[in-house]
Amino acid sequence: MAHQHSLNVISSLEGQQVFITGASGFLGKAIVEKILREVPKIGRIYLLIRGSKRQSAQQRAMEGVFGSSLFDVLRSEYGEGFEPFISEKVQVVEGELTQPMFGLDSPTFAGIASQLNLIINSAASVNFREAMDQALEINTLCLNNIVALANYKSAPQSVTPVVQVSTCYVNGLNQGVMREEVAAPASGLIEAIDHDTYAIDTVIAKLQQKIESIRTRFSSKVKQDQKLIELGIAQSRHYGWNDTYTFTKWMGEQLLIQGLGKNNLTLLRPSIIESTISSPVPGWVEGVKVADALIYAYAKGRVSIFPGDDNGLLDVIPVDLVANAALLSGAELLTKSEGYRIYQCCSGSSNPIRLKQFIEYMQQASLEQYQSLPKLFAGKPNETFKTVSPKKFRLYMRALTTYTWVKTSVSRLLGSKSADKQLLKAQTTASLAMIFGFYTAAKYRFDSAKLEQLSAQFNQEEQRKFEILASSFTWKNYLQDIHLPGLHKYALAHKKSLVKNQAPAQEKKQAA
Repeated sequence: MAHQHSLNVISSLEGQQVFITGASGFLGKAIVEKILREVPKIGRIYLLIRGSKRQSAQQRAMEGVFGSSLFDVLRSEYGEGFEPFISEKVQVVEGELTQPMFGLDSPTFAGIASQLNLIINSAASVNFREAMDQALEINTLCLNNIVALANYKSAPQSVTPVVQVSTCYVNGLNQGVMREEVAAPASGLIEAIDHDTYAIDTVIAKLQQKIESIRTRFSSKVKQDQKLIELGIAQSRHYGWNDTYTFTKWMGEQLLIQGLGKNNLTLLRPSIIESTISSPVPGWVEGVKVADALIYAYAKGRVSIFPGDDNGLLDVIPVDLVANAALLSGAELLTKSEGYRIYQCCSGSSNPIRLKQFIEYMQQASLEQYQSLPKLFAGKPNETFKTVSPKKFRLYMRALTTYTWVKTSVSRLLGSKSADKQLLKAQTTASLAMIFGFYTAAKYRFDSAKLEQLSAQFNQEEQRKFEILASSFTWKNYLQDIHLPGLHKYALAHKKSLVKNQAPAQEKKQAA
């Protein structure tokens, strides 16, 4: 079957001009690194990066993106030639995603837009409790600028195709198997235009009215922000999503499908993105991701129960697999751009893991490795970690907070610090649970059949080089031997050891 391997990442991308947003983010960095390492003959990559009072966009890119440990492999490959290679291949564009034309002047915008062959938009606000106005701006409305950039060349055959990084969780409060198609709002409250598009303009207008009314009613910035966060949660739930992030990302998908006339578009939906499995190094991660909130809380002994469903699937996917999926999607768009496609990059269908199993692997590894991970564990973790139903959890928290408050007030009078610790523990648990509870009590399974079919259209060597399948690894090995040590080595690189009086020499020995 000759037609099977009809696509090729490297030859599709060679010589092309690619515009990438969100490069200072976790996934964005991984995409940029992968392109530069695997397709050194790429024409040019334009990175849209914000400058600040303190730093130009160029400085931010050199420090925050190319200075990252993720680029160590490339850096050692090129040696002295690393920076010249970067400056030859990468052009930093100082701009603001949410401003019309990214805040660039017309000639600059036109100059870039007329060169482009592909746009990869990976910028997003991933704060689940983002204020409604912010989330709407960053995850939905600024996609009008992406549409303007793509449509700039005006001739229909020269529209620049777009890979939009969305999220599997745009499926909102629906339940069951979620396929790679447009998600219908669980509430049924958003009017359908046709089978795959919805009247988001009216929803956006209503939200903007509500935002304005909050700004008029409350003069204090603090109060405004608090009300806008509450508005975000209330409106998201009303329309059928768990939080502001997933709701505004869903509207963003709609805006692009409609703005690009259902052509030249791939919506790439990852699930919960975690540390690399292998490329360029195993275990590279930045910051605290959804699943790590569980691990950190457990490691710090701040949480012993967590709302979740033991049998629910925790859909986690390594970041390098998502970066690979973005490159496969891009290569496909460069070859055939008619219509639009949706791909889900996730583990739920090819290698599912239940929350209970995830926690067991973590606890087991924690007990075996806590001494070699002194930045994560101050000592041997002493509590078991139980999941309870969200309803039970709410009752427990109510009881605990009341009890702790009474205990704290009494102890404060007697000058005790331990009660404050109790309270901190209660507050940490409650806030983590509120934010992440939805993701750990998953009522659905994401399907990735179409992404798997896409991968099969590339030759064997490229399928290996740009692996997208979660079935390519085992959870025990990934979580225990790659992810936990990776958290310690990369995410906590700047932190001090938590173990009291531990000699640096001993720490070095253990790290080795």
